[in-house]
Amino acid sequence: MIGSIKRYSLLLLMAFCLTGCKVELYSGLSEGEANQMLALLMLRNIDSEKEVVKDGNVAIKVEKAQFIDAVEVLRQHGLPTRKTEGMNDLFPSGQLVTSPVQEQAKINYLKEQLLEKMLRTMDGVVSAQVSIAESASNNRREAPIPSAAVFIKFTPGINLHSREADIRNLIHKGVPNLRAENMTVVLQSTDYRFQPTAKSTASSRWQVLAPWIGVAVTLAVAVLALGVLAWRRRAKSS
Repeated sequence: MIGSIKRYSLLLLMAFCLTGCKVELYSGLSEGEANQMLALLMLRNIDSEKEVVKDGNVAIKVEKAQFIDAVEVLRQHGLPTRKTEGMNDLFPSGQLVTSPVQEQAKINYLKEQLLEKMLRTMDGVVSAQVSIAESASNNRREAPIPSAAVFIKFTPGINLHSREADIRNLIHKGVPNLRAENMTVVLQSTDYRFQPTAKSTASSRWQVLAPWIGVAVTLAVAVLALGVLAWRRRAKSS
């Protein structure tokens, strides 16, 4: 009797271990960004959880069967966000003096980073890239003529074309001496490679619930077997 209980307990333990088959999706995240990603995945019925690794870094884990869907859902929303470099990164203390051309290139790169960060805060923007260039004039006394190229990917559900004037004005104010004819803005809707249908949603839910159903069936069989063993034991004793 005791041996049978041990065998069934071991079987139940193995079944419970199979239910926690989660794999790491992203790590090194901040608490705020991890919460945002977790909420988005939960809204899409993707079984996910967060785990604090160390030094405040957070990791996101999802069910292995839903890994592809999780990556695609986050990609469609521009998550995780690309890290931007700040003034301290480009001009660290104690750095040797660089040439004026190198310093100007760093300043332009910093402007690009700041403009990209502002654009990504707009509703519907998945990713934004800004490139600033300066053409040297033949007259050294004249200031270089700047130009800017902007590429933005946005969610199809958002009409970002109606905000193009605001985007151009933002870039124009962010780059001194930039003329309207020297600015190019390209807006492109993202390609949804993952569009959950009723069938796929039901399938993903079944994939999540299947291990738990297996545990419930195993538990029921174990209880039934223990009941049969107990009945036989009473029958023999009587």
